[in-house]
Amino acid sequence: MQLVYPKQKQEMGESGDVTVEGGSFRIQIPFLTQSRAPGLLGVREKCDRKPKTVIVTLMEDDQEYDRVSLDLAKDFKMADPSAYALRSEILLHRSPSTPPVR
Repeated sequence: MQLVYPKQKQEMGESGDVTVEGGSFRIQIPFLTQSRAPGLLGVREKCDRKPKTVIVTLMEDDQEYDRVSLDLAKDFKMADPSAYALRSEILLHRSPSTPPVR
């Protein structure tokens, strides 16, 4: 799973890996909302840094089977002041003969 920010072209933001168990998975990827990390003086930038897109990729042994791009504003809701949650589950398919991953 990778986070993509509006001003990034080819560069990706934070990412995380998770092992699928029982056909489903959950993952948390912490990200800073500050425009940049605090400087030496401890001055914090404004808190407007937010991912635009979340890319979820199903892989096994370096082979990509499925990928979905989600829009943070449309596909996620704020679960609490520090976390977002999907509005509805997504399905990823390994192959036509295997059950989907949720």
